[in-house]
Amino acid sequence: MRNSPLSRRQFLRFSAGVAGLAALSACAPAAAPSAGGDANGGAAASGEAVNVSLGLTWEAAFQSHQKEFDDKFMEAHPDITLEPVYNTWSDHNNVVPTWAAADTLPDIIYVHGSRAFPWAFEGITIPLQSYIDTDTEFNVEDVWAEALNLYNFKGEQHGIPYDHGPNLLGYNKDMFDAAGIAYPDETWTMDTLRETALQLTDAAGEVPKWGWSAEMPGLSNQDGVSSLGPWGAELLNTDENTLLLDTDAALESTQYWTDLILVDKSAPTPAESQAFEQGPWIAGQVGMAVVPSWETPSLASFSTFAWDVAPWPEGPVARATGSFGSGFSMTKNTQHPDQDWAYLREYLSKEGMEFMWGSSGRGSPARKSAYDSWMNSDTVPEHVHYYLDALDTYAITGRPYQTLAAAELNDIITRSVTLLKSGEIDVASALAAIMEEGAPVLTAAYERLNS
Repeated sequence: MRNSPLSRRQFLRFSAGVAGLAALSACAPAAAPSAGGDANGGAAASGEAVNVSLGLTWEAAFQSHQKEFDDKFMEAHPDITLEPVYNTWSDHNNVVPTWAAADTLPDIIYVHGSRAFPWAFEGITIPLQSYIDTDTEFNVEDVWAEALNLYNFKGEQHGIPYDHGPNLLGYNKDMFDAAGIAYPDETWTMDTLRETALQLTDAAGEVPKWGWSAEMPGLSNQDGVSSLGPWGAELLNTDENTLLLDTDAALESTQYWTDLILVDKSAPTPAESQAFEQGPWIAGQVGMAVVPSWETPSLASFSTFAWDVAPWPEGPVARATGSFGSGFSMTKNTQHPDQDWAYLREYLSKEGMEFMWGSSGRGSPARKSAYDSWMNSDTVPEHVHYYLDALDTYAITGRPYQTLAAAELNDIITRSVTLLKSGEIDVASALAAIMEEGAPVLTAAYERLNS
C-alpha cells in the first residue's frame, strides 16, 4: 500500500494540532483508571519519565509515518517515552494471547474488530469508559456508532476505532469502456449487476475476462451484510446465539451469488482465481468486485487499470452493505493508564486520524470530522463520496462480532462456502451444514459468556 508523503502544510497543521491537544490534555479532568496503575491513577512520580509501549502491525513502509507522529507527541510530552513493538498483521492475533498469558502485554495494542469482543471477555483489554466519560474534549460522539459497536463490551468501550469502512461496488473502467457499457451508478440493482457481469465476460479468450470477481457469497462480517442484506436476510440474531440462514431470503441471496460463478460463469471459480498471483481483480481481468475502503490504497498502488466505485446495488428488499474496522485498546498489564490515555486521545483525535490515516490515504477514519482528509487524499477513487454516503445511510457492521465463537463460526462458514463455490455442494446443503455445525458452537459460547 502506498504511503503518501506528508506535505509541509499538512505537517505544520498536524504539529499545531498536537500542541493544542497537549494543552487540552493538561486541562482535561483526570479520570480514575479502569485497571492497573498505582494509587495515583497510574501517574509516575513528579519528574519521572514513563515508558508507554505500543503493540502495532504496520509494515515497514508505514512505520516511518508512525514515528513521525510519535516524535511530535514526545516533543509535546517530554515525560512520556513511546516504545513501539511491531508484529506482522497475520501474526498479531496469535501473539497477543501469548503476551497475555505471560503478562507481558504492551500498554496499548492494535485490535482488529473481530478480536475486540473475545479479548475484552478474556481480560486482555480494559475499559476506557471512565476516560471517555470525563474527557469531554475527546468527543466520542464524533466517531461513527457502527464503528464503536465493535469495541463495546457489556456497555463499556474497551477500545476506540481508528478506521471503519463499508463495502462498495468497484469497477474496472477500462473493461466497461471497451465493452461500451455505462459505468455503475445509484440506479443499479442486483439484476443490473448480473446482466452486466454476463456482458463483460469472455472466459474463452487466451486470457479470460470475467464480469464479476466471485468474492460472494461471503456470509460473515462485512461480506455477510453485503451478500445477504439486499434480500432482507441476516446471518445471526442480535444476541448472536442463533443462526438465521434457514430462510427463503438466505437461500435466494446465496443462490444468486453462486449462480454468477457456476451457472452464468461470469465469475471465476476458486481454481481459476488461483492462476493470478494477486487475484484476477488486481490483475485487471475482472470487471467488478467488492471494494471496501481499506483496499483503496492497494488498488492505487498495484492496479494497472482505471477504476472507480459505485454504491452497493439495491436488492429485492433493500440497499444494504456491510462495514468493519480496526482500533486500539489499553491492556491489563499497563501500569500507567493516564499516560496511555494521554497518547490515545491525541492519536485518535480528529487531528491524529487526519495525519495517520486520512491525508496519508491509508484508510477511512472512524471520525466523521476527519473523513474529508481521506476523501481528499491521493489514493482514493473519483467517487469516493459513495463511501461516506454508505456510512451515513445504509452500511451496517457485519456480524459476528459479539460472540466468543466468532473465529470458530467463520471457519465453519469458510469451509462450506469454499465447497459451494467449487460446485461440490449445493446452496441448500451449504447453508444446512453451517446451521448444523454452527448452532452448538454459538450456544456454548453464549452460555460461557453469561455463566
